[in-house]
Amino acid sequence: MLRRLAALSVLVLMAITSVALASNAMEQRLDSLLTQATADGGKPGIAVAIQRGNQVIYSKGFGYADVEHRVPVTPDTVFPIGSITKTMTGLAITQLVVAGKIDLAATAGKYVPGLPSPTRDVLVHHLLNHTSGLVNYTELPEFPRGAERPVTRAEVLSWFSSKPLQFEPGTRYNYTNSGTFLLGLIIENVTGQPYDEYVRQNILTPFGMEHTSMADWRTLVSHRAHGYQRGKMGLVNAPRYDPLIAFSAGNAMSTTGDMLKYRAGVFAGTTTPTAVRERLHQLERLRDGTLVPYSLGCLVHVSLDGHRRIMHSGDISGFSAHYSYYPDDDTTIVVLTNSDSGVPPVSLEAKLARVVLGIAEPRRTEVPLPESLGQGFAGEYTMGPITFGFTRMGFTYKDGVLFAVFGGTASKGPSLPLRYLGDGRFISIIDDEHTFEFRRSGGERRLVTHFYGGEFTASASDRPQ
Repeated sequence: MLRRLAALSVLVLMAITSVALASNAMEQRLDSLLTQATADGGKPGIAVAIQRGNQVIYSKGFGYADVEHRVPVTPDTVFPIGSITKTMTGLAITQLVVAGKIDLAATAGKYVPGLPSPTRDVLVHHLLNHTSGLVNYTELPEFPRGAERPVTRAEVLSWFSSKPLQFEPGTRYNYTNSGTFLLGLIIENVTGQPYDEYVRQNILTPFGMEHTSMADWRTLVSHRAHGYQRGKMGLVNAPRYDPLIAFSAGNAMSTTGDMLKYRAGVFAGTTTPTAVRERLHQLERLRDGTLVPYSLGCLVHVSLDGHRRIMHSGDISGFSAHYSYYPDDDTTIVVLTNSDSGVPPVSLEAKLARVVLGIAEPRRTEVPLPESLGQGFAGEYTMGPITFGFTRMGFTYKDGVLFAVFGGTASKGPSLPLRYLGDGRFISIIDDEHTFEFRRSGGERRLVTHFYGGEFTASASDRPQ
C-alpha cells in the first residue's frame, strides 16, 4: 500500500513539474516577444494581460510609461485605448435598443434634431457597422491634428454632417469615426445624460472597472502613461487633444486588468443580459450579400489560424491598443502601448496568441522574386465592398522588390516594400502579420490582403504603364 502511495505521489509530482515547466516555457516565449517589441524602439512601453477561463495566466509591463523620467510600465499603468471605446458605445446602444429606447431601423435625425442632410437620413444600424457612407472626420483637411484647443459637439458635426456620402448606405463597408461619434450624441439625447456618465453608470461601475474613464489631458490620473510618436531623431511627445475630438469613437482610457473585467462583463456572467449579449454579435450583409465582419455591437468577428477571434483595436495620438477574445479557447489577450508608431498591437497580439493557444508560426522564409512575376503582380487594384479608408491599392516592381502603395500609385503615398514568400504570397517588411496574396480566378488577377486582423479583397483594374 505504501509503495502504491509513493508511486502515485511520484506521478503527481511529475505531472505538476511538467505543467510548471510548460508554463515557464510559455512565459519565457511571451517575455521574449515583448522584450523585443520594446527593445526595437517601436513601443516605449507595453502592458499585457492574458486570461484563460477565470485565471489570469500572464500580466506584465515592459519598458517605460514615462520615458523622460524612466517610470516603468506596470499592470496598473493607464493607457488611452482609442477605438476600443467604440465597443463601449456599441454596448450602450444595444442596451438602449433592448430597453426599447432606440430603434435600429430609425434615422439618426430622429434622435439628433437639427442634423443636416444627408446625415439625418442615415439609419442607426448603418452607423454601428460602418456601412453608413459617412466620410471619416479624422481624415478631413479641417481636422485639427495636434491641436489642444477645445472643440464642441457642433463643431465636430460640422466637419462631416453636410458632406456627400461616399456610397449609398448598406452597399459598402468603410471604417469611419463619424458614425460612432454620432452614436454618442444619440446616447446623450435619448438618456438625457452626458455620454461618459452613461457609460460609467451602465458599463464601468457594473463591471468593476475602477481604473477606466474618459481621457482628458487636463485631469490628473494616477499611473497614466505618456504618449509618444516616432520623429526624425527618435521618440517625441505625441500631441494632446480635446476629449471631444474622439468622444464616443475613441476617448476611453484603461488598464489591462480593467480590460479583462470588461471582456468578462460583456461575454460572461449575468452583468450583461442574454438579450443584449446576443444582439452585440449580430452581423449584417451588404446589399450584394457580402457579410460584414463588424457586428452591430461594434465587435470585429474574424479568426486566427482557425481560432475564432472577437476583437477591436485602437489608435490615438501617441497610443495604440488591442484586445481579442477567443471564445472557443475561452482566452482573452489585452495589449496596451504608449506609441502609435511601429508594429500595431493587433499583430503583436497574434504572436502572443500563437504561443498561448499552441498555434504553429506561419512560414515566413523569403525567396527571390523573378522580374516576370514582379511585373505581373504590379498594377492598380480596386478594393471590394469591404474597405478600410482607401478604395485602391497600387503595386510597383523595382530591382527584385514589389512595393505596395495604399490608395493607388496616383496617390503618391509612401511605398511599402514587401518580402516574397513564393506562390504569390508577400508580407510587409515592417509587419510580417500584414500579408498580401495574389490569385487568378477565371483569368482575372485578384488580391487578398490581411491587416488589422481583417481580410480585404481587390481586383486588378489596370495594367501598369
